[in-house]
Amino acid sequence: MSSIQIEAMNMARKEFFDNITSVINDWKNTSFTFNPKDNVPGLDDKNLTYGNGEEKKGVEIETCVLFVDIRNSVQLTKEKQVKTMGKIYSVFTQCVLMAAQNEGGFVRNIIGDRVMVLFSPDDCFKKAVYCAITINHIASLINKKFDNFEFKCGIGIDYGKLSVMKVGIKKNGSENDDNKGLVWVGYPANFASRLTDCAGKEFTDTYYNVDGEFFEFHPFNRGISFLGFPKTGYYRETKKFTAEQLASALSVSRNEIKLSLCSKIYSITKVDEKYTYKSILISEKVYQGYAKAVPNAKDIRNNWWKKQTRKIRDIDYKIWGSDLVWKLD
Repeated sequence: MSSIQIEAMNMARKEFFDNITSVINDWKNTSFTFNPKDNVPGLDDKNLTYGNGEEKKGVEIETCVLFVDIRNSVQLTKEKQVKTMGKIYSVFTQCVLMAAQNEGGFVRNIIGDRVMVLFSPDDCFKKAVYCAITINHIASLINKKFDNFEFKCGIGIDYGKLSVMKVGIKKNGSENDDNKGLVWVGYPANFASRLTDCAGKEFTDTYYNVDGEFFEFHPFNRGISFLGFPKTGYYRETKKFTAEQLASALSVSRNEIKLSLCSKIYSITKVDEKYTYKSILISEKVYQGYAKAVPNAKDIRNNWWKKQTRKIRDIDYKIWGSDLVWKLD
């Protein structure tokens, strides 16, 4: 796609973009190495560098990553006074930081109402799940303390290998730390964030039930029915289609609507189905790792983690969910 160019107006802006080009070339052409690490890195980690012209060094860590954020935060902000929401955002974030510290986690990113927590590989499954339960318990406590609205959060956890890089510019004074950060690259971070996007939310999916005569092919029963199997042919049944599936299967011939592999349509009925994800969502790897770490825990023995049946975009593994909080008495 072409861009519309406007005159830069002054030399300072041209020099700025010359510097930008230099930075891009530096990152493109300078070699980058990743070294394995068994603890969660921070900004002051000696294995991370970002200086111009020197070899870039990053680290790799295989562990659990947790994301948490507030459900319906935009709507809550519209409905409640700014001061009230400011209090809630602040107290929730502070309590999440305390939960991470208490459960052996390391906070590595705070963006608005979303917090990212990493765990050292040693016993990371138990630590991450316990941290999620603690955060969910905190949300229930906040919900009880603030009246006239429902406060909830969504939590997602995944496990795998993450590559970590340091980015930023050097500034003097108080701005120095604000202009540096860590970039976490890898599917576990992406998928944990995706799980968090859905955790604790209700979704409405529209389907179309088609009652019609559908063609069924049975390779071993082309003639008469035997062995309990029906013969190949058209049978009346109701099939469920998404809007996309229905649109791709429908066609019009001689002013008649037809459906692929369907000789006659009796009716098409629109159906809305609601699905609510549990407030804590974990990947199959996290669930298996957690179950192995604490096989006798009540939530494992009593099957309090449930498979989530609604698919999440781009995620092809099993997802487990729960609304667990701690029993303190």
